[in-house]
Amino acid sequence: MSSNYGLILVVLTFVSGIIWLIDSLTAGKKRKAALAKLYEQSDKPAQEAIDAVTHEPVYLDYSKSFFPILLFIVVLRSFLYEPFQIPSASMKPTLTEGDFILVNKFNYGLRLPVTSEKVVEIGLPQRGDVAVFRAPHPPHDDYIKRVIGLPGDTVFYTPQKELYILPYCSSEIEKSQCPKKFKVMRTLASEADYIDRDPKNGSERATKKFVEKLGEEEHQIIINPNMSEPSKVKHYNIQKFPVPQGHYFVMGDNRDNSYDGRYWDYNSFVPEENLVGQAVSIWLHLDFGIKNKYFSWIPTGIDLGRVGAIK
Repeated sequence: MSSNYGLILVVLTFVSGIIWLIDSLTAGKKRKAALAKLYEQSDKPAQEAIDAVTHEPVYLDYSKSFFPILLFIVVLRSFLYEPFQIPSASMKPTLTEGDFILVNKFNYGLRLPVTSEKVVEIGLPQRGDVAVFRAPHPPHDDYIKRVIGLPGDTVFYTPQKELYILPYCSSEIEKSQCPKKFKVMRTLASEADYIDRDPKNGSERATKKFVEKLGEEEHQIIINPNMSEPSKVKHYNIQKFPVPQGHYFVMGDNRDNSYDGRYWDYNSFVPEENLVGQAVSIWLHLDFGIKNKYFSWIPTGIDLGRVGAIK
């Protein structure tokens, strides 16, 4: 998920606006004066004469036409909603390749375009949210994962692929009153295997689908109980992630096929300033069934059954 589009849009909006402004203060005034003089000379000047004195350069015509549209898009995607396409399988079965989603940009506070500096505090992520954020490691692309740990929490991930969370407790609260460590409950959704299919090469692998409850909401995840943890972490008995203040711990719903906070080398946590927004709905799903690498980008179908709210 690339994050360069916002910068490109802002630059185009700025350039087209500056061209329009400079013209309105310079050549635009001359054109208006010439038109006024033309009407002083004749009550009904010829259309050819009017066109001659009001003619605008092509670049100005394009700038005046596109500036309002670009400004509307920049405001919409910077402060309200931004569309994204899901490129990978890390959030299956919640989100899959070919999903086009809308991301709510104001749930986590209003931010300036490009710099992402927060200017209005509105809300913060909750456990279970599906969040879009800039990765805390190079090249800082946009990622999408589920929020598991909040600031101050401690998250535990066992070799049995079970989640435990010790919620944050302020030092001002008596220890006996602090929330206890709890297990994130999950139940098998179906005895039948969930087939995780790679649309790029058609390969398939059998996994199990579970319903997991995190916070007040339930969502689905997939796990392959027979697949061991990657070699870089399997020497751990239990992985422990103490979440720093101002940061979040995230994981993909496809627990065995997600590059997330469990495996990042630079930083296991997402800083609050890296948040982009909350993924709230799927508005389109396109199937890409052509296996040829040169034509794999061509859609082969639309699945309206996937359109709806994201849980």
